[in-house]
Amino acid sequence: MRFLARFIGLLLAAGAFVAVVVDGARSIADSRPEATSLADVWAHIGSRSLAAAQASVDAVFSPALWGGIVAPLLAVPFFVVLMLLSALCLRLGRRPRSRIGTVVRG
Repeated sequence: MRFLARFIGLLLAAGAFVAVVVDGARSIADSRPEATSLADVWAHIGSRSLAAAQASVDAVFSPALWGGIVAPLLAVPFFVVLMLLSALCLRLGRRPRSRIGTVVRG
């Protein structure tokens, strides 16, 4: 299980690196800083599902929830999301600390 978590974490880290390179190349080409947001990636992959998610949040909860919480979260750069998920997976997949050499006071 740890192997799978580390493997997924490394894949996500590689994806974050690719996203940074793509955003960097786009920034150089446009002569201004530019980062692809999570909403842009989601809209590119499945624009219908993004619209459906917004409609369901608006219907179930409130339109203010989408505009106040969800939309700012979707504005986060995609490489940051990948790096955070990578760090989480790598943290879950790390080896347990050795108990040898630790002092336990009771």
